Amino acid sequence: MTRKIRGSGVMDTLPAVFAFSAIWIGLLVVTAPVLTITMMMSGIVPPEFHRDIWFFLATRVPMIALAAVVLAVFTTARVAGPLVRLSRAFDDVKGGDMDRRIGFRRNDKHLREVERCFNEMMEVLSERTDSRRGLEAEEQTAG
Repeated sequence: MTRKIRGSGVMDTLPAVFAFSAIWIGLLVVTAPVLTITMMMSGIVPPEFHRDIWFFLATRVPMIALAAVVLAVFTTARVAGPLVRLSRAFDDVKGGDMDRRIGFRRNDKHLREVERCFNEMMEVLSERTDSRRGLEAEEQTAG
């Protein structure tokens, strides 16, 4: 019986968004102005275009920053979401839920092997736990 773990979406992965945001903002927001200003100072861009370029930087860089944050939220949810699911499944098993199974999103094909191995492991653990309980029950009735 596979059940989806609730709460492994964007809200649960937000703490990791800041790290990804820093990467994307650094990559997109800092690179564009630095390269543009370097081209302006080196003479590659004629002086008559400098005013247009400053306008472009002042208006487009904030949009690029917003796009970087959105991209960070998306990539974080895609990367950290399955890790949150696994962590919660491990916590459930540690708490005694031997019927715990996991199922990842259909698009997470790279995690199918992890899903299969976890679910097979839980099957074996459940069987061993059930057989141990059966032996304990027999010992109590015999003793």
